[in-house]
Amino acid sequence: MNLPLGLEPFVDQSPRDHALVLAFGVLACLVGYVGSAALFFGFGALDHGGPAAPRRVASVFASMACWAVYAVAFVRGKGGPVTDVLAYPIATVAAVPFAARWIAFGPAWGALRERLGFFLFRPDLLADAAALVVPGIALCASLLTLWASRLDETEVRAWQRRNLSAEFREAFVDEADFEG
Repeated sequence: MNLPLGLEPFVDQSPRDHALVLAFGVLACLVGYVGSAALFFGFGALDHGGPAAPRRVASVFASMACWAVYAVAFVRGKGGPVTDVLAYPIATVAAVPFAARWIAFGPAWGALRERLGFFLFRPDLLADAAALVVPGIALCASLLTLWASRLDETEVRAWQRRNLSAEFREAFVDEADFEG
């Protein structure tokens, strides 16, 4: 069974290299989350029973650290062109803070049941999700825009030829050239 074209990794990387990208993303997210919470509020602020504001602030730092690592991996041609920018960071920021709190403070089954009860009608859940996603996406977009602005057209084409498979370029990159 083949991967969908959008989930293909960059060319010329080993499975070990790909796994290292994921490991660095998880580590950056964990350090950003726990480190910022410990620095600004104390590690206990991440406990399930405390107020949500310190956890949201820590989530912002986790998001930015995570997306920054994946943006650097994208520039270096490690990971995957779509997965580095969207799939891996979203999965990482969704799982790592949750797992870190559960490992450090134990499971919060009551809080989990409460959050899953009326999922769509919970503004606090949307605020938590926004704190985990929006800062990282903004930072990633800024870093990639800054990087791309420093390259001329021939350097962009060389990067694409070096890092993207021919099938991916044909499906996503060359098609975009015809639209512009």
